Amino acid sequence: MKINALTLKLGFNALGFQTAWWLSVLGLVMDAPLVGPLAMTLYLAIDHFSFTKRQAELLLIFTAMLLGTVVDSLFALTGLISYSGVYPLFPHLAPLWITAMWGGFAATLNHSLAWLRGRPLLGFIMGAVFGPLSYMAGEKFDALQFNLGLAPTVFILGAFWGIAIPLLTHFYTVLERRYDS
Repeated sequence: MKINALTLKLGFNALGFQTAWWLSVLGLVMDAPLVGPLAMTLYLAIDHFSFTKRQAELLLIFTAMLLGTVVDSLFALTGLISYSGVYPLFPHLAPLWITAMWGGFAATLNHSLAWLRGRPLLGFIMGAVFGPLSYMAGEKFDALQFNLGLAPTVFILGAFWGIAIPLLTHFYTVLERRYDS
């Protein structure tokens, strides 16, 4: 069986992100909160230098990390979610593992999730369903806690992620035209 370069790239992108995601959550459970961010950094470095090498994607990753940190910090500040592994002096600032996950997720938007580009309704549905499921998995492992109960939190997360995915994929398209054309 011959594996072509595209299959290898997409497989690494999807599996690398999922592996780093799980290492982030399990690192918290095992009281090793830096395991996940280090794994996500390794994943992003291999993904970028082996498969991508695009300036637009790096800008998307860093923008998503910044905006994701702000959004998840707002979730913490408003009491919607409490996170494990927070900064002691800044308990309402989204922890490093959340910031790292945002970067890893952004790296999937041009590869394993590229099929969402130009399909905002599908992006909305995928975000509205799988965004909350990701947080729910984190809650099951005590990486975070829903403070307002399951239904309101899932509704808010679903609405947010339903909007975020189409916006991020569109933002990447804009960046790609500007920096990689």
